[in-house]
Amino acid sequence: MTVPQRRSWQPPEGEQLVARAPVSFATGAAHRVQGRRWFRDTERRDIQVELPGWPGGPTYRLRSRTGPVVRAVLGVAFLLGVLALAVVSGGNVPSGGGPGGSGSLGSSEDPENEEQDFPVLWAAPGTIARTLPWELDPARRPDTDTTHLVLTDRRLLILGGLQDPRDPWEEILWETDLSTVAKVERRPFSIAGRDFRITFTDGSWCRLTSLEGEPLLRHLTAG
Repeated sequence: MTVPQRRSWQPPEGEQLVARAPVSFATGAAHRVQGRRWFRDTERRDIQVELPGWPGGPTYRLRSRTGPVVRAVLGVAFLLGVLALAVVSGGNVPSGGGPGGSGSLGSSEDPENEEQDFPVLWAAPGTIARTLPWELDPARRPDTDTTHLVLTDRRLLILGGLQDPRDPWEEILWETDLSTVAKVERRPFSIAGRDFRITFTDGSWCRLTSLEGEPLLRHLTAG
């Protein structure tokens, strides 16, 4: 690991900083994968115990299929109750949504990886995605730690940092040349549409999310 650098990190002379944003591995949004993430090889095996230097983390299972059915029944019951109340009150229907009033995610373009499973790392042995740092996983790192994705005119980097006003610092956790990045795609079937997927030239990929990533994504997805 490199020697910590004072905030904020800047590229060396001759290299231009293009954009940066805080990022983490994404989190499932569809019912069966909600709040979950997995690390897979191309046979869809869980590989988190194989990743060098990674500390232990939570082991997730798919949620039951019955959740949406229960919510649908509750929704119908709620609607019937509202209609009954409207009749009793002379047609004045109360405002407000029913149970679980959050908006629909819409349709997934990749249900195998967004509804039936939720890999955030897809990597055969020896591929680039397997070298990504464990600090990207919010379930493994302390709340005071941060990870940023940085784009320069030469490289893509992950910086790790400490949110401590008394002694803030950040260091390079990972980097790769831009020539190893095949494409970057937005993944709209996600919490607030914040997810994106980076696919490397060896076919491995990762799925990340960012609350403040729009300027960075504009550069990464351009062209």
